[in-house]
Amino acid sequence: MMLLYSSRWTRKLVVGLQTLAFRATNRNATFGPGLRIRGWPIARFVDGSTAAFGRNLRLVSHSFFSAPGVNHPCILRTLTPHARITVGNDVGMSGCTICAADSVTIGDQCLLGANVLVADTDFHPLAPEGRRYSRDGIATAPIEIGANVFIGANTMILKGVTVGANAVIGAGSVVTDDVPADSIAVGVPARVVGVTPVAHTADESTEADQ
Repeated sequence: MMLLYSSRWTRKLVVGLQTLAFRATNRNATFGPGLRIRGWPIARFVDGSTAAFGRNLRLVSHSFFSAPGVNHPCILRTLTPHARITVGNDVGMSGCTICAADSVTIGDQCLLGANVLVADTDFHPLAPEGRRYSRDGIATAPIEIGANVFIGANTMILKGVTVGANAVIGAGSVVTDDVPADSIAVGVPARVVGVTPVAHTADESTEADQ
């Protein structure tokens, strides 16, 4: 496979063919135009669940295409018949895991760095009796990530969290509580430490400029 990626022409051909094959083998999900996969993702959508992805989605599942490298392919999974994954337009993911037993929503123009995990479930119940096999009492809660959020590598977004638009989550964070819009959060557990920079347009001026 590395030889196929070695030249621009063969790389473009392989990415195009993989993308077509990925669409064809995941007809129980919807993907907007402009989908590109780099390396083969792992996708499994339970019958009856909803998985909808917007235009220009980028899924990087091979370290050749990721500067920091990825630990595994992108993993996209619904776990129950009522689960829903909704991803907006112009979203990029590298080696990310998205697991929904209830609902995971990701807004437009989000960037999910290498090996990010977004999971709205604990996967197993907290009660010790029969924990390995029991499907009863597993806590779930929807996750909502606003538009233009940047999530750093190796971050975990856990159940019930809302991340506001334009927020930045530092690498290696574990997010267990809501993160306000336009804020920067880091740590384990993640805490707000600042605000995101404000972009100034050419026609904006301050009093000092006048």
